[in-house]
Amino acid sequence: MTVGHGARLAAVACACFCQAALASGGVEAKAPFFVEPGPESGLTAVTFAAPPPWTYVIDNIGTGVALFDYDLDGDLDIFQVQASQLGGVPGPSPPTDHLYRNDGKGRFTDVTVAAGLGDSAWGQGVIAGDYDNDGDPDLFVASIGASRLYRNEGNGTFREVAALAGVGAPGWSTSAAFFDYDRDGLLDLYVARYIDFDPAKIPPRGDPNHPCQFRGIAVVCGPMSLPAETDFLFRNNGDGTFTDATGESGVGDVKPSYGLGVITGDVDNDGDVDIFVANDSEPNYLFMNDGSGHFSDAALFSGVAYGGDGRAQANMGVTLGDPDADGDLDLYVTHFSHDYATLYINDGTGNFDDATLRSGLLEPTILTLNWGTDFSDLDNDGDEDLVIANGHVYPEADDAHIGSAFLQRCQVFLNDGAAHFTDITDRAGPAMAHKAAHRGMAFGDVDGDGDVDVVVTRMYEPLGFYRNDLPPGNHWLGVRLVGTRSNRDAVGARVVLVAGGRRRLKERVGGGTFESSNDPRLHFGLGGVDRFESLEIRWPSGQKQTLSGGKVDRVLTIVEPGPGASDR
Repeated sequence: MTVGHGARLAAVACACFCQAALASGGVEAKAPFFVEPGPESGLTAVTFAAPPPWTYVIDNIGTGVALFDYDLDGDLDIFQVQASQLGGVPGPSPPTDHLYRNDGKGRFTDVTVAAGLGDSAWGQGVIAGDYDNDGDPDLFVASIGASRLYRNEGNGTFREVAALAGVGAPGWSTSAAFFDYDRDGLLDLYVARYIDFDPAKIPPRGDPNHPCQFRGIAVVCGPMSLPAETDFLFRNNGDGTFTDATGESGVGDVKPSYGLGVITGDVDNDGDVDIFVANDSEPNYLFMNDGSGHFSDAALFSGVAYGGDGRAQANMGVTLGDPDADGDLDLYVTHFSHDYATLYINDGTGNFDDATLRSGLLEPTILTLNWGTDFSDLDNDGDEDLVIANGHVYPEADDAHIGSAFLQRCQVFLNDGAAHFTDITDRAGPAMAHKAAHRGMAFGDVDGDGDVDVVVTRMYEPLGFYRNDLPPGNHWLGVRLVGTRSNRDAVGARVVLVAGGRRRLKERVGGGTFESSNDPRLHFGLGGVDRFESLEIRWPSGQKQTLSGGKVDRVLTIVEPGPGASDR
């Protein structure tokens, strides 16, 4: 999030006009249609944000949301993270986090108190994962102040254990990722952190001697010229505790930066998990794993430190997927307004090219300010589409006549199968017409009808449940992986589905989107294909497994074979 990129608009103006000629990708007839059930869904708690005008950058980042099955009944429940303000929120009942139990059809009951949750600390991002391998998902909440780790007790309640586990470090943490970087079968934890925040040392709003103005508007200062925080990598010890491995792993060798998003995946196809960190207004990190659990930053040489024009961008949300269907993980990163969100296409070895212009994604993202995002097959036609959460950080934008507004719509882009995208927001349903200060966004089949829904945080409003009412016709398959030799969540597993003669790749990534946690199940759209031929799995342990074909339109649970088991 930055105030220093206004000049980029002129730099890409010609590209904007040129790319319009490329926007000829086909749109699937069965397009997603998003509706919002509203209060009847039961998601009624308002997401707190300090009232404007804001004094500090700490007020405008927003919070995230998690989709996870805390009670193991087969559907996605929701955890909503709450913010606060300096000095605390006045009144007898400060805003708290909320846990909502799903009835399986997308109607929710607030079970926060019964679950032992409801903290009023200043939260930011959340990630769900079974760090203790006991069969139920736990929660890590990145926070301003000490972060929190909620261990799922398996009886519908949680216990906060961050200090005991060694992951409650103070500071300003934003997003996090559970993943197994050393392949020992345990989920480790990467925590992205932002500014070393001290109000006494921050310049006043609009200070002309610091980056505290945006296109002539006096705004809050940050992040440039403010001290950055160091990220953390915690190694899981297997006994409920973690060790700070930031230094020994190599991720601490870089200059501290302003981390907002983090995602893990095997970007160079060598069998181990790498880490991408989206840094605000400074070069990104791409930590390549050498196979022994040691990392080095290869972002510059891999082409993802900067955008295609060689400038640092205000990097926020992030997703990995295979939109061009060539069998490797490509990268999408969201950015500030008056800039474009960037699509990086992978050559298969971890080297990337800025393909935003030819993808059709450049011009539509210039004036929006982007946060959460994901590659998801929204229309179940077999390729990965894209949704972006939008909303400005400056309420003053409404009166500044700069082409951008504080409240913005989310955007929906359909993929033609070759990583060319068409903006269908105008016809993607009434939920996508709603303007809000959107922030964290999570993706998954919330109502159990076989398509991908969206849940998004909105400042000053309840959570947005943007339900995908996709017309029937296209088939799908959900894949739930359970590790045995690998970590139980199978984070890092790579799955190739063969159906109708097509190969579709998905990886169980760690982290992703912005400050939020997606459905842990992998979702494959299949179009008109009503059976799959095979399913190939490379487990995080290195074990490979192939399953013969079968029926679709269901969630298939696959347990990793134990030692000595057949691979078929």
